Order: sequence, then structure tokens, then C-alpha cells
Amino acid sequence: MIITRIKASNFYGVKDPVEVSFVEGGEKEKIGYVNKGKERVSLISGFYGANASGKSTVLNIIDTVARIMVAKQQDFILAPNGIKQETVISLPNYTKAVQSKPIIMEMDFIIDKDKYNYSISIINDGKEISEEVLYKNSKRIFSRKDHSISLEKKIDALGQNIIAPKKSSFLSVILDDSSDVSVFRNLKEEIGISNLNQIKTNFCFITDKRSVQMGQNNINGLMHFAVKYLNSSVQKQNEMLNTLNPIAKYFEPSFESLVIKKEGDSNPIDKSFTFTYEARYTNFYKNLGIMELSAGTRELISYISDVLNILKIGGVVVYDETSKFYHPDMEIAILNLFKDKDINKNNAQIFFSSHNHETFDLLQNDQAHILEKKDGNITVSKVSDYGVKERDNIKRIYRLGSIGGVPDTIDFSRIINNLL
Repeated sequence: MIITRIKASNFYGVKDPVEVSFVEGGEKEKIGYVNKGKERVSLISGFYGANASGKSTVLNIIDTVARIMVAKQQDFILAPNGIKQETVISLPNYTKAVQSKPIIMEMDFIIDKDKYNYSISIINDGKEISEEVLYKNSKRIFSRKDHSISLEKKIDALGQNIIAPKKSSFLSVILDDSSDVSVFRNLKEEIGISNLNQIKTNFCFITDKRSVQMGQNNINGLMHFAVKYLNSSVQKQNEMLNTLNPIAKYFEPSFESLVIKKEGDSNPIDKSFTFTYEARYTNFYKNLGIMELSAGTRELISYISDVLNILKIGGVVVYDETSKFYHPDMEIAILNLFKDKDINKNNAQIFFSSHNHETFDLLQNDQAHILEKKDGNITVSKVSDYGVKERDNIKRIYRLGSIGGVPDTIDFSRIINNLL
């Protein structure tokens, strides 16, 4: 799967429509791109800006659309305080001027040789789906208005009378293997979208807002890894450690292996269990608790296996703030994997945000996006929009503030001075 365009309006910090294309014209091969006919699609896209400029929000457009496409939503969730709360499908923009307007989101993507366009409209403060359309190779597969479904391919009277749930996308119902096949009659095969099932496994989200997987906080990521490990076969467990241990050893030479073991029986009521989660070192007389590891090592344990899996099978990684825990050179090394054709043989994509301006060196000017918040609305520009040449010193131009996306540190210092 390769994403070629995203668009959203009235979504969290996005008020007016924001559209970002990851395609450029040209048949000549370029490093960091994959050729699709007479176009090139970027395999690495970076998002830059000051704090609270909207980097996470734009990355979460991809997160949210993918989640809506494949995940059936619950009506309620049980909050930590034990109170039932109505679920929100997509976070709305809270600006008064757009309070009555729907959240509208779109994504264009390619699977195999097929081009898809998926769009969705969400109302009632992000709690209900009102419209939904899927196109394949410019032909409409289905459309939805409130609960009514219109299929382009005429199936039969039963297929035409399907009622779409208000909380979930119709696409997620079709793709759900547990759906009642006596009603849907393997509908995804009949309307020709079986290959969309790979969306469920070909995404890795490392973000902090409503992520499909565990959140950006790498403590949650550690738990996600441990649960996945404990629920796997012995063979799979060995594969996971054989992938992780050599990389962790690079970070810490005396690191030997993770130790993850279940302790006692699972609670029959809530299925919870306790477990040991430690790191074994060659020169330590006892294992080190997982929370005692460095933040960078914890981040590595949390996510590197998922990143490598996407590189292996081809898919999409959305990584918010790759600069958060890694040394700058390590951050660049991880991002560079997606530009290396010998490693990224299946054209995996990465969309990342960073505060490290050194990562500009990895990108063409069309692959670097500058975010700013103007009048309470997020805007996205490409470095190439500013007339900057590929041979120019982009890092210096960015640091000088000539293309935006940097904080006003002079004003910040003045405020601190006044407070002191």
C-alpha cells in the first residue's frame, strides 16, 4: 500500500481544508521515490514546525482515516474512572465558526496496481458518520448517505437494503471477517475490494492521539510489545528476540537479552496477568527492570520490530517525533532505511515529524513540509513552494525562519525575562 494524497477539514487543529500530495510528475527514477506510471510517489515525507504547529494533527489524518476504514467502532468505552463514555470516531475542530460543519477527510492510495480514493464525512462532534464514498480506478464502488448504501455493482435486493451503522464505516463492516456472511455474501469479493484487507496489517502508527496501535508514550509501547510476545508461539517469541536483541546490543554493548515471563495464572474475570519484564546484561549480577533502561532503548524495544516488519512486507509507518528519544545520527539512520533500495525492497513509506533540522538532508524539497498555525488554522507548505533550490542550504534557510515553521525564541526570552 502506498499513500498518494491526504485531505481534511474541520479536524482537530485543521479548520480550512488542508491537502497534501506525495506525488510528483516524472518517469525518471529518484532516490526516495517509487515510480508509478508517469509519476513518482515519495517513500519518505517529513513534517517540520514549531511546537503546537500541527505536525501531530496532520499525521493523525492518516491514522484516523485508516482506523475508520478497517475498525468497527464501539458505541461506548469504559473510562479509567469506571464511567461509560460515548466514543468519538474523529476529533473535531473546536472553533466556534465551524461548530455546525462536518469533519471531512480523504485519502488516495495505491494497492497493487489499483488506485483508490476514500472519503468520509463525520458529524455530531465526531460521533456519527453521515457520508462515505469509495472509488477504485476512478469508478465508484459504493456510496453512503446516513444509513443508506448505494452499490455501484448491482448485487440483489438484499445487497441494496443493507443498513450502515452510525458509528462505523460501511467499509469496515465489509472488511470485517466476523461480519455475517449470510447477509454480506462475501461482499468484498463481489465488489472487488478484497485486497483492502491488507490495510489492517500494513500500517504501523507511532503517534500519541487515538492511535490504532499503542500510543507514542513508549511505556505503552513496551506493554504492547510484551503482550504481543506473551501471546505468541515459542517460535514467534524467538523470532521477536532475535530481531530485537542485536539492535539493542548496538545501543548498549553489554545488553544480552530481554526477559519476558508470565507469572501465575491469568485472572479468570478480566483475563489480566502479571509478568516479569527485565533486561539481562552480561556484566550485571541481576537483571535490570525494563523501566530502568534508557528512554532511547525503551523506544527501540517498543517499535523497531514493527518498523522492520513494514520494511519487510511493504506498508506505511507514521512516526510522530522521531527526534524525541534518539540521538540525531540514530534518527537519521532509522529514517534512511526507507531510502535504501537494498533494504526497502517493497517500497514501504514513512511519514514522520521531527524537530531535528539535520533530517532535511534526507529529503528532496518536495518531501519536506513546513507547518504553521495562522489565525488558529493549520497550514502546510512544501519547501519547494518557497522557490528554494535543491542545492541551497535548506537547514540554514529553515533555522533563519525564511520558510517559517520555527518558534520566536526572541519573544520567548523576553517573556521569561519579564517573569524572572
